[in-house]
Amino acid sequence: MKKPLSKIVFILSGLLTLTSCVSLGDLLSSRDDQSSTSIPPDIVDNVYKPNGYVYDNDYLGKTWDVATWRSVGDQKMLVVPVKFSDTSPTYGNDTTIVNTLNKAFFGASSDTGWESLTSYYEKSSFGALKITGEVLTPFNLGYSTATLEAKPKDDQNYWDQTHYVLESIYNTLSAEKLKEYDVNKDGHVDSVFLVYLAPVKDNSDLYWAYQYYWNRYSNETKPTFNTYAWASYEFMYDELPYSTLKPSAHTFIHETGHLLGLDDYYDYDGKVMPVGGYDMMDFNIIDHNMYSKYLNNWSLPFVPVGEADITLRPAESSGDFILLNKNWNGHVYDEYILIEYYTPTGLNQKDAFDGYGSVSAFTVPGVRIFHVDSRIRTHYSQTDVRWTDQILAPSSTQYTDIATSNTTSKSVNASYKKIHLLDGDGRSNTWYHSLVKPDNKALFQTGAKIEIGGWQKYLFDRATFNDGSEIGFSVEIGAMTNEGVQIKIRTA
Repeated sequence: MKKPLSKIVFILSGLLTLTSCVSLGDLLSSRDDQSSTSIPPDIVDNVYKPNGYVYDNDYLGKTWDVATWRSVGDQKMLVVPVKFSDTSPTYGNDTTIVNTLNKAFFGASSDTGWESLTSYYEKSSFGALKITGEVLTPFNLGYSTATLEAKPKDDQNYWDQTHYVLESIYNTLSAEKLKEYDVNKDGHVDSVFLVYLAPVKDNSDLYWAYQYYWNRYSNETKPTFNTYAWASYEFMYDELPYSTLKPSAHTFIHETGHLLGLDDYYDYDGKVMPVGGYDMMDFNIIDHNMYSKYLNNWSLPFVPVGEADITLRPAESSGDFILLNKNWNGHVYDEYILIEYYTPTGLNQKDAFDGYGSVSAFTVPGVRIFHVDSRIRTHYSQTDVRWTDQILAPSSTQYTDIATSNTTSKSVNASYKKIHLLDGDGRSNTWYHSLVKPDNKALFQTGAKIEIGGWQKYLFDRATFNDGSEIGFSVEIGAMTNEGVQIKIRTA
């Protein structure tokens, strides 16, 4: 995934459109499925669920002057196959290409070798996100793959060679067509996915798969592209047993996660695997974890405020999860322990037992415990950066971002990971420190317990949260069945 390295408006003096300022209350009041309050409802047996979501998933992106695709409701995606002068005839004719892509993006599960992009996200979001769209006739760029790769990049007009492709497509499409894909009427096409008809090149920054942004002003008369994805046609069948008859949408699903605002959970430095690989935003497999789903406003946590016994149903089908932090700020952008019940069922099943390429996931049920640190900071200038619990309305003078990353060199502190999978076996040499892949022992099973004073064994660098506060809870795994698992939360 590619992202701007810093606030665009600070660097480029306003080349991007500046989103008009809106209040958080105005943003949330426009949604009839969410509440703007973070005050807990009635606490029952020392547990509550928040009344709703404090932030939309795209609110953080707007402070960067970039658009994030809305993660709830009926959303539309425009898919554009891109043909070169040296595109191989083995891809088939235009009709074959469009039909195959339609199966991968918008088909039924049965049309694919696993799930289409549409069917995956409807299941993963528990029906909150419904994706429709169309695949256009392949766009003939008129020159070769090598010519595109040789085109210059600069700091103003063309940050990436794909911007030449976007420009050509935009100049060809009608305003009426582009308006169809500006569902939220902000002057940007909500989502466009470019599928290039050329092989993947492992040593190429261009001919791979990523999500990025096009630096153009919004235009309500003829909506411009903003967030977009780019991936090869061959990703649909580069792993057995997938084929053009039964394509794989794994890579398209992963890149769409970026369109929805999710980061990669692997380490760009290639030294560690904080989540262990087994996640859609890591090795492109299985369902999204519950942190990702919380970011996308698909589920809300159980929040203990004292001693409690909580039964979690399988996360992939129920959306159940626990959030632990006595000083929680009330929304997803904070630091906490996240607990969910993993089962090799639903969206997890095929990749767990059949694998995807050389990767497979956990094949037994068990509890996944994550340490999440998605605290945010507001940048008022290059040198004035402050921790905050509130995302300010979009402005030309500041922006807000998540301070941590699973890539060590990109995190505010080398030991701070955005999301880290704890090892149920308590081993010291794990994916947190190396490229060792987890096994089924990584899942916590009945009888496993993390004592109040025993967190350092699992967090490694400290016995507290990264901000220095005590976790203050013990966690014990109780009886486990196919229907659920009992989590025993105790306090000091």
